[in-house]
Amino acid sequence: MRLGLTLNRTGDTWKVQHLPSVPLADQLADFKSKQVAGELTCDETLVVSLSDTIKRHAKKASAPVVATEPGEESPKPKKK
Repeated sequence: MRLGLTLNRTGDTWKVQHLPSVPLADQLADFKSKQVAGELTCDETLVVSLSDTIKRHAKKASAPVVATEPGEESPKPKKK
């Protein structure tokens, strides 16, 4: 049985919705049911396993994270 946490952020405040005592499968089922029903009222929700973010919902679109290899230059915009 995998364990995890469900965290909700509203403004600057994070709140734990589910502790690891709730099986991760149940946390994911709860997240999915609220997502389908449109009941995610907080600004952001994270469902996290040991070291892995599994599901994420954010009201505001955030900039994508671009991973670069060590020693590799970051991508630069092309000039016209």
